[in-house]
Amino acid sequence: MAAIETSRCALARVGAVRCSTIVLAIVLSFSVTAAAAPLGVGGLLFPAPAEPDPSGGVLIAGGIPVPFASTNYSGTLTSSVIVGDPSNLLGGLTFTYLLASDASSVNFISRLTVNGYQGFLTDASYQTPPGGVMPAYVDRLTADVVGFSFISFPIGAGLISPGSHSALLIVQTDAPAFTTSFASVIDGTVVSPPIFAPIPEPVTAVFLLSLFILQVKMGRRPRRTQA
Repeated sequence: MAAIETSRCALARVGAVRCSTIVLAIVLSFSVTAAAAPLGVGGLLFPAPAEPDPSGGVLIAGGIPVPFASTNYSGTLTSSVIVGDPSNLLGGLTFTYLLASDASSVNFISRLTVNGYQGFLTDASYQTPPGGVMPAYVDRLTADVVGFSFISFPIGAGLISPGSHSALLIVQTDAPAFTTSFASVIDGTVVSPPIFAPIPEPVTAVFLLSLFILQVKMGRRPRRTQA
């Protein structure tokens, strides 16, 4: 596009300064557009977009690793909420997730889904430069769930192996407020650690809160040992 506009400037014989200004404006406009990674319902982003987000803002919740465990793998999931993120073009809260696998895990982790996004616009990516395993793609197959999938080469950069962690996963939204929700860490079995996500519709919010309380109660029950 910049090359076409340059030719038009030459044909019109406009001044060099004016021509350069037009081209620069077009390039900057294209750069801003390319930095966004909107993810609509039913959408898929492949390859997963790499962006330097979030570029600022204030952490208002989370930032603490929450442990999870299944039969064949364990680890932590760190969920954070940021307000005032300048790179969030949707103008709402930015949610980040960092998935880590313990060195003692047997299985590799292939997917993370985060719930609670129904009714909100989303922009999904991973932070660059990546400090961990990059997702191969991001999807939003249903209105309430955003998913990050980790796939082996050559399609992706690999699965999350024991002792490693993901790149920082970003979901920017137009949501003005947040609440507790749950994620699903998947590889054969599924574990659902608590996370932060946008406040959903009232009926869904009551259901999710009840589910969250039930999970906490079940997690506190002592395990029975066989004689």
